[in-house]
Amino acid sequence: MADVPQQSHAGRVRDLFLPAAATRVLAARAPAVGLQMLALAALLTAALLLGPASASRGAEGGASPAPRAAGQPAPGAAGQPAPGAAGQPAPGAAGQPAPGAAGQPAPGAAGQPPAGAPPGSYRIVGCRSRGGVYLHGPSRREVAIGFDDGPAPDTGAFVTMLERARVRATFFMIGEQVAPIYRRVLLRELHDGDVLGDHTFTHPELTRSSNVRGQLKSTIAAIRSLSGYTPCVFRPPYGAYDPSVVQTARSLGLATVLWNVDPRDWALPGTASIVRTVLAEVTPGSIIISHDGGGPRGQTLAAYPSIIASLRARGYRIVTIPELLGFQPVYRPCVKLCDGIGQARAGLPRDAILERAP
Repeated sequence: MADVPQQSHAGRVRDLFLPAAATRVLAARAPAVGLQMLALAALLTAALLLGPASASRGAEGGASPAPRAAGQPAPGAAGQPAPGAAGQPAPGAAGQPAPGAAGQPAPGAAGQPPAGAPPGSYRIVGCRSRGGVYLHGPSRREVAIGFDDGPAPDTGAFVTMLERARVRATFFMIGEQVAPIYRRVLLRELHDGDVLGDHTFTHPELTRSSNVRGQLKSTIAAIRSLSGYTPCVFRPPYGAYDPSVVQTARSLGLATVLWNVDPRDWALPGTASIVRTVLAEVTPGSIIISHDGGGPRGQTLAAYPSIIASLRARGYRIVTIPELLGFQPVYRPCVKLCDGIGQARAGLPRDAILERAP
């Protein structure tokens, strides 16, 4: 290809602003006049080329726009609609649900795995009992607390109290009360390491009931549906049981759990009386009965911080009823109903039973 002669910078500027005839006139006149005109043309060119960019940088405080990757058009460039431009709805605009809006699950919302949950997490799904009847555990420096008749309006406050005291308990639930409004409470209990137990579906006296299996099985289903957890412990209402009740419970994977410490808090004897009775009756391996439902439970709630502190001062370790009785927890890979309760495999109890995801 033939070389193309290169025009000088002055010539390019001159040709931009001066007609050919004027150029010939300037060339014939004094060099000073031509130089003045060329200088003026150069100033005008600089103003046109640099003025908008300088004004833009000044308005942005000297910041330069971030470079885009090659081949990536700028938002709003030709053929590229800008977010929120005409015909392009902005996030959260009318008709465009924002994350977390009604019908749009936010990360960590009910039914959604918590944001940032580690892959390969496991969640507690139940425990494995041996059936039988238990009034207390082995005679060692451990005690277990069981709260009956929930979930109820006060149950959340009991969970908060236990969290503050760093203590775990067992909650025996009435199946017909296991409603969606308590789902977050149940998952919070599981997150804290509390245990969910069966307390029948309608709280009947089972030795007079013709449907013991239905009472227990319906409660298991209600708890499992709401929380993904299958109970392995059951407490008969009023402590009423017989061999038939125990055998039915065993066939459903449930141990029948009673108690040997009873402050009769259901009768509202006063906070001081509840504290005094528990501390007077407790022995190594005791199972303590109290209530988070069935009526106003402010006295019981107020009593337990003192009870827990005193038991610890006596050297007791406070555990769940399955822990006290040596029942193994069961875990599965975290697939659903994992809100805040997924755990890494390395953090699971040593005696945990690991099952495959269904």
